[in-house]
Amino acid sequence: MSQAKGTKILGFPIWLVVVLTALMLVLACNDWLPSNMLGALAFAMVIGTVLGWIGDHIPVWNTWLGGGMLFTCLVAGAMNTFNLIGPDTKEILSTFNSSTGFLDFYITMLICGSVLSLDRRVLLKSFAGYIPTILGAVVCALALGGLVGQITGVGGIQAICTYSIPVMGGGNGAGIQPMSQMYAAATGKDGDAWYASAFAIISIGNLFAVIFSALLNKLGEKKPELTGNGQLMKGTENLVSQQKELKPTFVDYATGLAFGIACYCVADLYADHISIINNHLDLGFSIHRFAYLVILMVILNATNIVPENVKAGSRGMQQFFVKYMSFPLMITVGIGTDLSDYAAVFTNPANMLVILATVIGAMIGAYLIGNLFHFYPVEGMLTAGLCMANGGGSGDVQCLGAAHRMEMMSYAQISSRIGGAIMLIIASIFFGKFGSIL
Repeated sequence: MSQAKGTKILGFPIWLVVVLTALMLVLACNDWLPSNMLGALAFAMVIGTVLGWIGDHIPVWNTWLGGGMLFTCLVAGAMNTFNLIGPDTKEILSTFNSSTGFLDFYITMLICGSVLSLDRRVLLKSFAGYIPTILGAVVCALALGGLVGQITGVGGIQAICTYSIPVMGGGNGAGIQPMSQMYAAATGKDGDAWYASAFAIISIGNLFAVIFSALLNKLGEKKPELTGNGQLMKGTENLVSQQKELKPTFVDYATGLAFGIACYCVADLYADHISIINNHLDLGFSIHRFAYLVILMVILNATNIVPENVKAGSRGMQQFFVKYMSFPLMITVGIGTDLSDYAAVFTNPANMLVILATVIGAMIGAYLIGNLFHFYPVEGMLTAGLCMANGGGSGDVQCLGAAHRMEMMSYAQISSRIGGAIMLIIASIFFGKFGSIL
């Protein structure tokens, strides 16, 4: 009892947490929340933080199944599937995550902070081998997925085109949506039907990826020699330890915030109006703004033109968002999940085996090629493997959160964005060549 009295969640004593939780649930069930970002953020911060705390304290689940991150996301999915909160509340939360830009805001803060926190030499060395490692993950994922598909009777090519390619495709908006159009154009069949199936498939693939992320974290704890504890490349620990970490002041937090969102605007401008690939070449795909944001931050760090206090502020904002905004984000991500999508795929064991093989193949490929570039197995398989096989931006958050390595968001976004663009090219090739038999 005395321990419960001393427990605080988000700085609140337990009795106040109970009051706020009850208040938010009453407002949400009756659709009485303000229909703006304040209403969405209030519900997400209170309910999300409470669910995250519960998930982090459930035995076994907190160790092996993603803890509070996955728990919060699944409970939010249950709220949506079983209509446990009002329809207007669901719309407010979904809009806050998407068009209002909460997910973009979160990822921006993590990218800027993580890239600017890296030593320049570490940054350049690790990024040089990262794309080949992604390609290794893709090749092994498609090969193993096709092999298991052939063995289980799904068919090798069918398994690759219907299951493995969507899983590795970088999520929904920049992945299976354009892929569905490619599929329709190449096969003459209904692209919407392929998309509906693919959405359920990537949901299951994302779930597997999150679980394996948690397992990789436990592997690192059991075998410390296999992990850099958030550092991708071996032999860079001394460089990291030599970095001078300037402690951010209150004004530096504001500086880091302003710098991050300004850089996001620059990346968005380039992606939408300047990029030759996006605006002048008809390649069937485009490069996401977050990929350009990573490239911009790499250039800024490599040229060493960003003042130290700005780096400190960016790092401080990254740490704040990781610590206090991750569970609220999972509420807004999970509220768009329909748990029946999982059930539709779970009913066929062969489908499950192909998806599982694809995710495992991504990890194997990332390990094999990453080892050539002296990447730590845990970090390499997590970022170049599982962050290719998850659900895109929100999947990156879930996987890194389950692995307790949020500082690796810049690598994860390269996987989801540039890796996702690579997958669109691969999808167009497969659909064009095998469209007649799909």
